[in-house]
Amino acid sequence: MASDVDVVVGVVGKPLGLAGELFVRPDPDLEYLVEPGDVFETAGGVTLVVAAAREHSGRQVMRFEGVQTRDAAEALRGTVLRVARNRIPLAEDAFWSDELLGREVTDDSGDVVGVIEATLDGAAHDYLVVARPDGGEVLVPAVAELVDVGPDRIVVRPLPGLLDDEAW
Repeated sequence: MASDVDVVVGVVGKPLGLAGELFVRPDPDLEYLVEPGDVFETAGGVTLVVAAAREHSGRQVMRFEGVQTRDAAEALRGTVLRVARNRIPLAEDAFWSDELLGREVTDDSGDVVGVIEATLDGAAHDYLVVARPDGGEVLVPAVAELVDVGPDRIVVRPLPGLLDDEAW
């Protein structure tokens, strides 16, 4: 996928103190470490440059250039912070959901299971929503023990019953 796609990395929360610092709620699925000098784009086209970043009581705190008062920080509350996708490091076994859409899924014997039509967030792990050739769909847990993502297709090593017609 194109590296210029924006990814939401956090949302500005309430101010901390009087000097323009504010809490930021990071996206829990990303391990993006904010550093001074980082630049965020907002939905309104405003660019925010990080002047300082630190942790306070287990939460992320930032101050942006030009934001020096509590009132100025309060005005940013709710702002969604975005960066270009190519700035987000992914683990070796991680993928962007939209890069999986439309990819063929086979089982480990080479039989076609279907095509990925969506992904779903789950409490313990994500799921791949696979559209079956017969018009049905199946949810496949997106875990390394079951799913192998290759350059051309995705191979599922199903547990007994996962892909059986009777299971869905």
